[in-house]
Amino acid sequence: MANGMASLMVGSSGLRSAQTALNTTAHNLSNVNTQGYTRQQVTFTDTTYANVFSSSIVPGKYGLGVDIGAISRVRNDFIDRSYRTEYSRLGFYESQANAVYEVEDWFGEMQGVTYQQHITDLYNSINELTKNPTSTIARSSLIQNATAFIDRSQAIYSGLKDYQITLNTEVSSMVDKINIVLIKVYQRLRQEELSVPMILEIQETLHLMN
Repeated sequence: MANGMASLMVGSSGLRSAQTALNTTAHNLSNVNTQGYTRQQVTFTDTTYANVFSSSIVPGKYGLGVDIGAISRVRNDFIDRSYRTEYSRLGFYESQANAVYEVEDWFGEMQGVTYQQHITDLYNSINELTKNPTSTIARSSLIQNATAFIDRSQAIYSGLKDYQITLNTEVSSMVDKINIVLIKVYQRLRQEELSVPMILEIQETLHLMN
């Protein structure tokens, strides 16, 4: 049987572990409405054993109490990986769809006069002028359609160029946000001693980035 002091240590380890579990529960309750927060769970484990006597058949030991084995986030790794993969695909296809809509809008494919119509009109004007090079009407039609084609081409070029600048700005802004978060994490790791709560906090921060 454990001596008096060992019994007190056993009881003390149980109180400390229970206090940690209560603190973790309170932490979970206080973050119920926190966006991106993941519930934490305490896992108990037994501590080392002390020898009372030793025999060739069964060694005599008694336990020294309980300890915290881990404080982990209650998450499903498979669901997390699947979610990140599908969310990444969603972002990829949404970006492609937005780019297609933007291009279609500039080319007038969905409404208005299409860019293809300007090309067709210019082609027909050239054919008409080829048939009758001396025709004033054919020449005027060619000049008019060529001017419309050039103006539309320049407008499309300017619009697509501005859209490219907008996309580059969005990408640069997102990269800056990611760098800011990673710099904060790096500074925390340099300034403070690595601990379980700190690791969980960093994991939550990186999870929100995803």
